[in-house]
Amino acid sequence: MTTRPHHRAESTGSSPSRTAGPTVFLHVGTPKSGTTHLQARMSANREQAERQGLLWPGPARRVQVEAVRDLLSLEAGGSLAPDGPWSRLATTLRAWSGPRALISMEWLGESTPAQAEAAVRSVAPAPVEIVVTARDLLRTFVAQWQEMTKNYRPWTWAQFVEEMTKTGSGPAHSAFWRQQDLPAVLRTWSAVVPAHRIHLVTVPAQESDPDLLWRRFCSAVGLDGSTFTSPGPRNESLGAVSAVLMQRINVAALASGVDHATYQRTLHKAVARRVLASYRGREQSIAVSAEVDAWIRERAESLVDDVRRLDLQVVGDLADLLPGPALLGTEPADVGDAELLETCIRALVDLSTSPQSGPAHAGRRPAGDGSHD
Repeated sequence: MTTRPHHRAESTGSSPSRTAGPTVFLHVGTPKSGTTHLQARMSANREQAERQGLLWPGPARRVQVEAVRDLLSLEAGGSLAPDGPWSRLATTLRAWSGPRALISMEWLGESTPAQAEAAVRSVAPAPVEIVVTARDLLRTFVAQWQEMTKNYRPWTWAQFVEEMTKTGSGPAHSAFWRQQDLPAVLRTWSAVVPAHRIHLVTVPAQESDPDLLWRRFCSAVGLDGSTFTSPGPRNESLGAVSAVLMQRINVAALASGVDHATYQRTLHKAVARRVLASYRGREQSIAVSAEVDAWIRERAESLVDDVRRLDLQVVGDLADLLPGPALLGTEPADVGDAELLETCIRALVDLSTSPQSGPAHAGRRPAGDGSHD
């Protein structure tokens, strides 16, 4: 395992020949590791990046989103449509005259071996480098559950904790580890990309400089992002009460047959993101019991040991992936009906008076699965 500190952008990445094409960086997740912020910052500074020789395909975000959705629909033994979204994106990448290009979509962390191989093969002969951002398991544990509540998942906190810490199976357990099994994600991509071309960027401890993750990410992709403007907060997490409320809403919506498009437009975007997320400062954060905290810390040690054995490039420190202090707040299971009723009433009033937003984000796939941060 090679750990690299932040360094000058020009020293990072490969120097492909003009015949090989640009080095293509694929940022493959994981979810809840600052991906939404990194993507928004790249989109806001696309022209600056191009002046440094790095292509950020767009300008619309959906160019990358639809391409990745297309790639993930590929079944074993199948082939990508030559005129499909991923193939069109691959053509754009290969044609870029600069030294580097970057794709960032956390769904790529769910790629099967066949899909990962197809992605790399589609941009050949351009060399590919993989960037994986990862966060400590304690913060990820609570962040992923609350993200699920914003994305039409009906699982209670009690069910989530039970499946994660005791039964080791079930829909919530599967959804979590499909996205957050860091060693598995790294092994999938290391099967098609050499280890020295895989960069694990660790999310700094919570009390760290808030810009440190950005600097680490830029280091991994060979970019000087020191003058890049930072967009406002995106995809804000919910507090404990609002997350429980959304989980209850999901159960009722499913029972009523609310379709996914309607859910995304009204409940995900308008209620969760526009209204409930604004209550974050006045609600307690989600915390875990001492028993769950102990389980998470033991599992995190095991995951970090597995990652260390892969001997990949680390930008940051593997110690960042070990949980810090215990979380302060309340367990979702302790949220009472009176709190839920008060928040529900306030949300209905605020929803009626808040500015209307546009159509639901085109990049969200049906049913959602906690893939943004």
